[in-house]
Amino acid sequence: MAWLYGYYSEDPNYPHGVRVNIEAIYEPPQIGEINGVQPLDDPYSAKVDMIAESLTLEKVGWIFTSISQDTFLSSQEVRKMA
Repeated sequence: MAWLYGYYSEDPNYPHGVRVNIEAIYEPPQIGEINGVQPLDDPYSAKVDMIAESLTLEKVGWIFTSISQDTFLSSQEVRKMA
């Protein structure tokens, strides 16, 4: 899993006229598990957010990938993404 940093912009070609532009991805410390991922305490999170803010970026979401095509997201992971 990784945090997505970017910004929102107006675009009439997208629903509600807004789209998100991803400029950076940050992968925090984590432990991959069979049924998901366990994020660990991140001693750099405040610095990462500060650098992103200085670049006029904000945390806009997160991304999750899996090696197995048969793995499904848990309800907790779906709630985090929403």
